[in-house]
Amino acid sequence: MKKNNFPLIFEQLKIKRSLSVRLLAYILLCSSSLAIIITLVQLTWDFKQDVNKIEESIAQIESSFLQPIAASLWNLDEEQIQIQLEGIMQLSDMQYVSVHEVLGQSAIPLIELGEKKNKFDIQNTFDLVYQNETIGRLFIAASLNKVYDRLIAKSVLILVTQTIKTMLVSICILLIIYYMVIRHINKIALYTRNIHLTTHQNELQLDGRTSERSSDELDELVFLLNKMQNRIVSEFTDKKVAIEELQQERDFSATVINSSSTIICCLDQEFKISTINPAAVIITGYSQEELIGKRWLDIFTTNEQKNSLLKKLQRNETINSIEIPMHDQTGETNTLLWTFSAFYEGMSIKYLIGFGHDITAQKKIELEIKQLNDKLEEKVNIRTAALTESNKQINKALEQLKNTQLTLVESEKMASLGGLVAGVAHEINTPIGISVTAASFLLDEINDLKQKLDNNTLSRSFLDNFIDRLSESGRLLNSNLNRAAELVRSFKQVAVDQSSEACYSFKVNENIHQVVTSLKHKLKQGRCQVNVNCPEELSIYSFSGSFMQIYSNLILNSLIHGFDDWDGKREIFIDVTQHDDLLTIDYRDTGKGIPKDIANRIFEPFVTSKRGAGGSGLGTHIVYNIVKQLLKGDIHYIPETEGAHFIIDVPYQAQKA
Repeated sequence: MKKNNFPLIFEQLKIKRSLSVRLLAYILLCSSSLAIIITLVQLTWDFKQDVNKIEESIAQIESSFLQPIAASLWNLDEEQIQIQLEGIMQLSDMQYVSVHEVLGQSAIPLIELGEKKNKFDIQNTFDLVYQNETIGRLFIAASLNKVYDRLIAKSVLILVTQTIKTMLVSICILLIIYYMVIRHINKIALYTRNIHLTTHQNELQLDGRTSERSSDELDELVFLLNKMQNRIVSEFTDKKVAIEELQQERDFSATVINSSSTIICCLDQEFKISTINPAAVIITGYSQEELIGKRWLDIFTTNEQKNSLLKKLQRNETINSIEIPMHDQTGETNTLLWTFSAFYEGMSIKYLIGFGHDITAQKKIELEIKQLNDKLEEKVNIRTAALTESNKQINKALEQLKNTQLTLVESEKMASLGGLVAGVAHEINTPIGISVTAASFLLDEINDLKQKLDNNTLSRSFLDNFIDRLSESGRLLNSNLNRAAELVRSFKQVAVDQSSEACYSFKVNENIHQVVTSLKHKLKQGRCQVNVNCPEELSIYSFSGSFMQIYSNLILNSLIHGFDDWDGKREIFIDVTQHDDLLTIDYRDTGKGIPKDIANRIFEPFVTSKRGAGGSGLGTHIVYNIVKQLLKGDIHYIPETEGAHFIIDVPYQAQKA
């Protein structure tokens, strides 16, 4: 372990020194550059200050010494001039001073002090004027050597102090950087090198980092590094699981492919077999090793189809569920249903994957089914001819049945009308008989009156009695004749309306009472009372006779079937209401009702509870046909515990549109 870790430790130390040296070098370079710049600025500033002082000294000489020297020169007091020049030389950085006496156009040197040179750093010449007359010149020269010496000494001092300060600051900065940055970076680098991507490790924590408020970029880096490690480990684990699942799926797919009865093969670009499953061995008789490398067209197609299939494969045409016959090693013919799918690598086809399902047994069954269908078709044709002949006979019988039904319906109508006539005849017999009797009585009374007149025996009392009897007979004759006229009028209306299809506007209440009046004799015989609840002014534009036929048939059915051998109440209720565009007729009686065995077939023809006892079974069927076909309405039978109950809904129209 030590041998293996030594290069890592050495490399870490090398990296540490390299980073520290570079940081120290950068700090020293920056500090030295800054110190030099500051020193140069400082020296330049000091140099300018010294030069300014020299220039100020020269300016002071001009203001303080020119007049005294000029006076001493005028007085030719050389000793005083000497003293004054020595005073000037005592000033800072003065190198040379001289006084020249001006005689005409020439200047004669009088006194010189200091070191004379061909060129001075700073020099100036002043005219010595006394009483507005130039009597001489004062030459002053200053040297900067002392200034340079002072600046050099100062620069050395500054550089030494700056160097020491820079070194101390650099060391402190380096220590601070190491403590705050480098040691954490080293720990991060060491932790990163020891990361294992397959297992989770303890999260990296920097030394001395306890407060979350004081977190900085390094803490963010550590947080991201820990997050990255956890994510990498999770993704690596997921990838490992995915690889294992993929391997399982591959194993499962290989098992399915190898155990499948369908031939599954891969063809290369030359349509040669690259891989093939064991199902091909069973069908072709060749081993897998013998099949691999052979052209698919040579094994699984016949010579007749080989060229056409080759062109389709070369043009990359779709081959989906195509039946292709083939010959195995024994020479037997098998039929396979082939489908091909392209496997792409990039934009080009790498493989063609073929799926061949053996449908040989299915084709044999199809052939047998086809032969059986041919036989069945022949039998069906024979039976169809027989059924056609039977249908003709059935249609003929049905036509006869319909004609018979129409005849029976008309007969039922005429029978109903005949019964109505008989009832009316019986009902009209009484008022006619009374009228005949009254007329005979009047004839007798008239004969008596004539005889009395002929015999002259007519008395007032007889005449009064005669008038009373005549009035009573006339009243009786009038009322009975009116009664007979009303019966005849009702019968005429019912007879005409039931035998025609006249459509006009009529009052529903009057229509119902006309039928009740015409059936009054039968209602009296059956001890039945009819209760009509219908608005007096309700009128409808429809077939009046058809409505009468409905009421007549329903009332007669109640009398014949509902109240026959019935000891209970004998009442019929007819309620008529009108809602928007619908007229509702609610008909019910209190009789014994309709038997359950025929209740569901009550509107069918020839359904009756009086089979063999005079019932035709067409009464409710006629009502049903009138309501459904003629009036375009609807009729329902409502099963109840007592009596028969029908509800009729017909379209309502008050008058002709």
